[in-house]
Amino acid sequence: MTEQERDWIGQLRERHVFRTAVLYIGGAWIVAQVGDFAIQNYDVQRRYLDVVLYLLTVGLPAALILAWYHGQAGVQRVRRAEAGMLSVLAVVAVVGSGLLLNRASEEQERTAVLLPAATTDLGQGSVAILPLANNTGADSLDWLGTGLADMLTTNLAQITSVRVVGVERLLDLMRQANAEEAERIPDDLALDIAQASGARLMVRGSIAGSGPNLRMDLRLIDLRDGTVIAGESARGADVYTLVDELSARLSPEILGGAVQPTELTPVARLATGNLDAFKEYREGVQAERRFRYSSAENHYRRAVELDSTFAVAWLRLGLVEFQGDGNLADASSALGRAEQFIEGTSERDRLMIEAMLGFVKFDVEFAEQMLNELVTKYPDDKEARTWLAILYGQMDRQEDRRRVLEEILRLDPFYAPAYNELSYVAAFAGDTVAADTLSLRYLRLEPDQPNPYDTRGEILEILGRAEEGRDAFRESIRVEEGFIIGYQHLARSYFRAGDFDGARAALADHLGTEDPDASVWIRLLSADTYVLDGQYAEGLDSYERAAALAETVERPSLKLVALLDAGSLAVALGDFELARTAFEGALKLDAYNQEAFFGNFAALGLQGRVDEMRAIRDAVADNMEQVPEGFRGFAEQGLRYTDAFVAYYAGDPERATEVFEEARGGFRLQYVFREQVQALLQLGRAEEAIPLARRIAGPQIIRGDQRVLPFVQQDRIYWTARAQEDAGALDEAIVGYERLHDMAGDGLQQIPWMADTAERLARLKEAGASRGEP
Repeated sequence: MTEQERDWIGQLRERHVFRTAVLYIGGAWIVAQVGDFAIQNYDVQRRYLDVVLYLLTVGLPAALILAWYHGQAGVQRVRRAEAGMLSVLAVVAVVGSGLLLNRASEEQERTAVLLPAATTDLGQGSVAILPLANNTGADSLDWLGTGLADMLTTNLAQITSVRVVGVERLLDLMRQANAEEAERIPDDLALDIAQASGARLMVRGSIAGSGPNLRMDLRLIDLRDGTVIAGESARGADVYTLVDELSARLSPEILGGAVQPTELTPVARLATGNLDAFKEYREGVQAERRFRYSSAENHYRRAVELDSTFAVAWLRLGLVEFQGDGNLADASSALGRAEQFIEGTSERDRLMIEAMLGFVKFDVEFAEQMLNELVTKYPDDKEARTWLAILYGQMDRQEDRRRVLEEILRLDPFYAPAYNELSYVAAFAGDTVAADTLSLRYLRLEPDQPNPYDTRGEILEILGRAEEGRDAFRESIRVEEGFIIGYQHLARSYFRAGDFDGARAALADHLGTEDPDASVWIRLLSADTYVLDGQYAEGLDSYERAAALAETVERPSLKLVALLDAGSLAVALGDFELARTAFEGALKLDAYNQEAFFGNFAALGLQGRVDEMRAIRDAVADNMEQVPEGFRGFAEQGLRYTDAFVAYYAGDPERATEVFEEARGGFRLQYVFREQVQALLQLGRAEEAIPLARRIAGPQIIRGDQRVLPFVQQDRIYWTARAQEDAGALDEAIVGYERLHDMAGDGLQQIPWMADTAERLARLKEAGASRGEP
């Protein structure tokens, strides 16, 4: 080796070029391994890793150049040669990355159109109707392309010999082909989409013009060879008339024979003849699917205001109210109106209305029967399958729930709500890897929506990553300030850790929100923190202030929630006058609210006013005929519970237990378990009381929120420990009493039936010590 070569190698060492190369290559290898793991486990696209590897390759000479010029100590400056070489490498990096991404996108587009072959030939008379292209030039009419396709589907589906592929199924296939906008779908891709549905014919079309000159053009295409069988056009101001006219013209072409006019009921009579109402309804459906229940309720309410006979809109309004804010009077009224106008609906809508009415009446067998019938007749209907999954979840038929959700994903691999549900199914089954992957998939499908972040937060909590879960809850609130579930889950994460001060601080960060619903909920959740740590007076005062704020911002449903919380806590504290005022205020807002009714009923019993309880029970029975039909089953169930309450507070625990047992066949109002538990304990049947005590909970199916109802939770812990103590399960009872005492401390002295918690705990521990137990 020459002197010059040794000098050059020496400079490389002095400038740390060799060390830089080794460290760089080692770091690049780690990045590559992490990227490959992400691809294998988290559905990350391969093209992104290819770009990263390319940039790492280009970056190696850049790192060596920087080491050569700046590897020595002293004043550093950029030389012209160095700048030139780095500039060239930068250009190479940008151009190469762009080419890689572009090529990957083209490959993705080419593979995206390779849709799955149709698994079933739907036979003669089968037709797929794609969304119409909006050529009017008005963006405000974009919704009409899908809306008109939906109308055509509804109209042609009336003919028994025609099999129409629903627009939702075609939208599924469009998403799989990365083709969301109808006007941008080329003819060859449209053929692929329709062929994948199993239909033999396809309808493509467009709308153009405006006002009285609106024009609707349709083409009927044979999917075997792509030839146009027929072309029809209609012009006018009434879109319903255009749909009816074109449906009548297309029907003979689809069937190859004449269609009697009596076979086609005007489409306006099958849903609504008011176009504005139809638009509000469709926007409500979209909002509901994105978990924006408040927005969905507003759209549905506007739809029925515009058309008071719009049965399906009434149904959805009732379901949102039933599951959302818990106003059962409004919900039962809406569901009753849906049933009232059911005769004018399509077969699909009739089956859905009947199924949902069975669902809310707690006739689960009938609901399951109707939903299965709907799925059999309309196998592409994801909504029916989604409700089946919900129903199976409530029936604790988890395997059926999983099966139905997987069927949905076979129909539409991009259907985000199914990933949402499946992530919980996996988590509750203990499959944490699947839960993690599915929740990430859900998040990637809808990154601009709040619920995926909330779901991700819950899954992270289950995985033991609580702080990351809280960050996800915060992100759901950042995405949508009025996303209430995000606030509820954020507070709950601190509650589970027993960090009530942390919960108050986390909620205080959002006190400045301008969203009226969120402003009330933040105060409700803050009140919960006081109740959980035994500061009951502060909690009661906070609930009352939340009720006042809800009235100020004109949110009666939230005022109802605050009044119910205040009333329940007032009963526990023995402030029966305040409880009566709160519950009566709640009943003015919701005349059929069972929580308010039984809260007031229990307050009378605790005061020994049994005669008044009997009088109220008789008045309820006399007025049962005035209860709306859609809510009567629920009300009759409540009446049976009043008999049990009267018997218990009259000092007859045996009769009370018998009536509670008789009512077991119907829906159980979970917040009345406390009286049943006490009755069983008085009868010495503690073993039977334990499982019931564990089920003491807030009426979630009524209120529909995601809170940790604080006093209800404490009630559940106390009565479970009491039942365990009486049953001789002393170690379990000690754990319960300790948990309750750690939570609420000396504040428990304010609750009459919990005031002996510390005494019972000390006695059990002393008994354990006397037995020589640690």
